[in-house]
Formats: sequence, C-alpha cells, structure tokens
Amino acid sequence: MPSRPRKKPYQKKSFESTGVASDTSANIYMSMRMSAAWKELTAKQRDLYSCCKAQYYAEKRKPNDNPLAFTMNQSKWCSLYGLYTINNHRMFYRDMTVLIEKGFVVCLECGNTTRTKSIYAFSDKWQRYGTEAFEVLPNEMTSSMLRKLRKEKT
Repeated sequence: MPSRPRKKPYQKKSFESTGVASDTSANIYMSMRMSAAWKELTAKQRDLYSCCKAQYYAEKRKPNDNPLAFTMNQSKWCSLYGLYTINNHRMFYRDMTVLIEKGFVVCLECGNTTRTKSIYAFSDKWQRYGTEAFEVLPNEMTSSMLRKLRKEKT
C-alpha cells in the first residue's frame, strides 16, 4: 500500500501573524459567533475567551492530563495578555464567571482556596444555551459562584 504524501502545514498569511514558529491561533467558528450565548457576551468577555484559547494552544502539557484543560492566572491575564490591570481582578473573575454561565468554559479546579492556579476546560454547553437541556453543574463552578448559589437558596 503506498503511503500518502504528508500534508503541508498551514502557512500563516502576513495579515494573520508575524510568522514566528511559536505563534498560536485562536479560531472562533461562525457557529459560535452566531450563537445566542456568544451574542450575549461583552467585547471584553469575547477577548478573554480568545485569550483562553490562545493559552490552551500554548500549553503543551495539559493540566490534570485533561485534553480540554488550560490554566489562567493573574500573571497571564494581566501581564501576558494585558486584559485587566493588576488591581482589577474582580473584572477578570466576573468575566470568567460569565463564560462559565454561558457554557463556554467549566472550572475544573478553583485555586482560590489552595492558592494555586485555577484549572479550566472548554465546554460545548454554549450550543444548548437558552434551552431546557442547558445546565451548569455545581462541580463546574468556581468557589465564588457556589457561594452565590448557596446564598440564593437560603
């Protein structure tokens, strides 16, 4: 059986990248852009999601050996990506909470109590957003989301 020729790697276009080999991409497909969940995000929340995707592709070793997992901590969202200022961590957590509530991301491990990096994973729940089949489970929430949920129940 003859071997198939190797597929040529994608060549980045000059308007997409500076061309450095370590450059990562964070594609957003039209089905996501046109979804009800995406349309409810603010520009900053969309930017955070894009940075999460870039971080996901930049991390060669996945946290917890989960192929969908990535970490996002203050040094990344503040210094590396320049999304929020160092004294504006509340905005990061608010925006990440929205990404979880809309089904784009789940929290696997909240580093708040252990003072470690939080571990997140991508989710396809956004596809069911606004339907009866959509639900964010407690084990997918951050500790602050759980506290808020408990307060609402009492």
